[in-house]
Amino acid sequence: MKKVLQQLLFIVFLSFFVISCEKGEEQFPIPKSTEKALIKFMEGGNIVNLALDITTGFEAIDVVEIRRDATGPGDLQKTQTVKIEKSNSVLSELGQREVFEMPSSVYEANPDNPFDGQAWTVTFGPGEAVKFLKLNINTTALAALGARLGLGFKLVSAPGAQISAELNQTAVEIGAKNAWDGVYMVKYRFFHPTNAALTGSGIIPEWDFPSSGPTSIDWDFATVFINFSTGGLTYFGDAGGPSLQVRITVNPDNTVTLTNVGSRAIPLAFPPLVVPAGVTNKYDPAAKTFYTAYTWTPAGAGTREKYDTLIYVRPR
Repeated sequence: MKKVLQQLLFIVFLSFFVISCEKGEEQFPIPKSTEKALIKFMEGGNIVNLALDITTGFEAIDVVEIRRDATGPGDLQKTQTVKIEKSNSVLSELGQREVFEMPSSVYEANPDNPFDGQAWTVTFGPGEAVKFLKLNINTTALAALGARLGLGFKLVSAPGAQISAELNQTAVEIGAKNAWDGVYMVKYRFFHPTNAALTGSGIIPEWDFPSSGPTSIDWDFATVFINFSTGGLTYFGDAGGPSLQVRITVNPDNTVTLTNVGSRAIPLAFPPLVVPAGVTNKYDPAAKTFYTAYTWTPAGAGTREKYDTLIYVRPR
């Protein structure tokens, strides 16, 4: 009898131990997360350079990248809409007032991202973590403007998600590049009949030559010279801009045509450019080098002569 009681007590104890263990392993409900997906610009807080090849007509371009940082796989499977507004203040701030707003005449909304007059809509489909705001851009018209242009953007709405406080705005400098666009080394010889400080041979290690059309490039801002007395760079013109800014247009036979497009050329009565006798201005595609020469003669003054060799260094 005593042995039977001991066995019963053992069984009761064992049952109690098993039940206790099962209760200790019981899973309690996990509180549902209240975190939201984070919407941000990939290059938020910065200005991005977008260089486009020149094509005919309008072309769909991925202008700015938007990211969705989901809280988990289930969150990533949701459809998410995002509203993006154009912001000139963002462009001015991030572009340091050197990049100007791209005129609406050279771009239009893409059907992927409809524009309601205030903002573009970007839609993340199920499983998508990266999207782009697309715009249709006329690169030929853009290149013809010959200026530093771009757009500023700001995230303004993302229902059901959270917009990043740090990466909610960005700017994009948009330029159209032809085959000759780039940074060049300038080797030149210049004669000025009344200014000895500008007369001489010099080298400017790097100068930008942005596209100004399908087959033309311009000296960026102005055609510059070395002031040999100070070692600095100077240009002809006034505080309102240059009176000499040479545009180089490449012809089908690789000869080039020179045009003065300086913004102050007409107001300051800058004389026409004349190619010296016996000189052929040309482009050597194998060496990626321009050879140009031109003169000008102000009324009642002597002739100024400039000979340039522009050697391609790298992309702009």
